[in-house]
Amino acid sequence: MKPPLSSSSSAVLRKARLSPYLFTLLAFIVFVSILYGEDFMCILGQLEPIPGRAMSKPVKRRGKLAFAIGKGEEGCDIFSGRWVRDELTRPLYEESECPYIQPQLTCQEHGRPDKDYQKWRWQPHGCDLPRMNSFNATLMLETLRGKRMMFVGDSLNRGQFVSMICLLHKLIPDDQKSMKTHKNGSLTVFKARDYNTSIEFYWAPFLLESNSDNAIVHRISDRIVRKGSINKHGKNWKGVDILVFNTYLWWMTGLDMKVLKGSFEDENKEIIKVSTEEAYGMGMRSMLRWARKNMDRKKTRVFFTSMSPTHAKLGR
Repeated sequence: MKPPLSSSSSAVLRKARLSPYLFTLLAFIVFVSILYGEDFMCILGQLEPIPGRAMSKPVKRRGKLAFAIGKGEEGCDIFSGRWVRDELTRPLYEESECPYIQPQLTCQEHGRPDKDYQKWRWQPHGCDLPRMNSFNATLMLETLRGKRMMFVGDSLNRGQFVSMICLLHKLIPDDQKSMKTHKNGSLTVFKARDYNTSIEFYWAPFLLESNSDNAIVHRISDRIVRKGSINKHGKNWKGVDILVFNTYLWWMTGLDMKVLKGSFEDENKEIIKVSTEEAYGMGMRSMLRWARKNMDRKKTRVFFTSMSPTHAKLGR
């Protein structure tokens, strides 16, 4: 299915002087969204809404942001634009060239006959992204030198995580890179030792603690989330320099959500039912509170990836 030719996202991008380094990171995050049709919201610096001002409007920043080292276009809203066909520069890597793609994500190997879905490029209104046909993996790795970047959420963010590694790994000698899974399968870490950097993925489909937190066995129809439990996972996100959250699809059960008060270990569990909207709002507020409390606004960039219209099935 082709991505839409136009998009209006709910993203918030604070006005700042953006460096080529930061633009490269932003361009990557927009690029990999082509696989899933994602919208983005960038939560930078000041995370609390300003009274009387809608969150959808740009908020003027004060001071220099993390990773904003050089000059760039001020006020460039890279989240407002359209998809354009690009036969010349896409795709940026071939599925067969990347050993890190999980089998369930190998569309070509599973017999998908076309490659049209790989030939789209995001074009913002009124400004340009760096030319991705000459994607500079060295610049990206230098940007990440000495830093941790983490994707947190469900399989959509796992796909973003894998795509980023596929763009970078060929530049790194085999004896200087590794991929390991920790935390009972929830945390996967790719390391580039020469750069003292890690790119990580943490499985938490609701961000809050839930009965779907097992990274392997999680296809549970009767889903339950635990209220006020974001620290259960959040303790693993601390100290990250670039954090990309996503959560949406798992809340869409078509039924009211079950919310647990107390602990999953309690003998007599108190479970209430609330609307999907109320439950999702609870999760978002928890994420924002956690980010305000635990993220260094002078050091860390936080992004939020919102909804996808569909979760593509293999073979389509």
